[in-house]
Amino acid sequence: MPHENGRRRLVLVLRLLALTLPAYFVWEMLQAPAFTGMPKGWLQATAVCGVATLGDGVIVLGLFGLGWFVFRDFRWFVPPRVSRLTTIVIAGIGVQVVVEWIMVYGLERWGYAEAHPMLSFLGVGLLPILQAIVLLPMIFCGLARWEGRS
Repeated sequence: MPHENGRRRLVLVLRLLALTLPAYFVWEMLQAPAFTGMPKGWLQATAVCGVATLGDGVIVLGLFGLGWFVFRDFRWFVPPRVSRLTTIVIAGIGVQVVVEWIMVYGLERWGYAEAHPMLSFLGVGLLPILQAIVLLPMIFCGLARWEGRS
């Protein structure tokens, strides 16, 4: 029985990544023009977005683990509950703010284009915050549906 639980958990994590990585890659590609420091070539810029997507995947896995810890349930997202999703989105926003501060101001890996809307009270761009607000509920609700069918 413990082996079966481990297999179920692995399948669930793989499903989470199957939902997360394509969604975040599309978001990264669409928001790329709003940032400075991107390579000029399409292939190189796509590679940068791919690496960012892998980082996003790690963040989503961490938020999934946070949900598991806080709600004491590996399937904390089933059924989707506004309060639980809100908790994860707020945590996701916090992570995004920290990542943006480190990458923009600490490591100077990228910056914001003039047209990028800024959240002056946080000192970060709007798009990374919207990423958490839009994608996290979509992914965890999608995962709940997928889990409900299996």
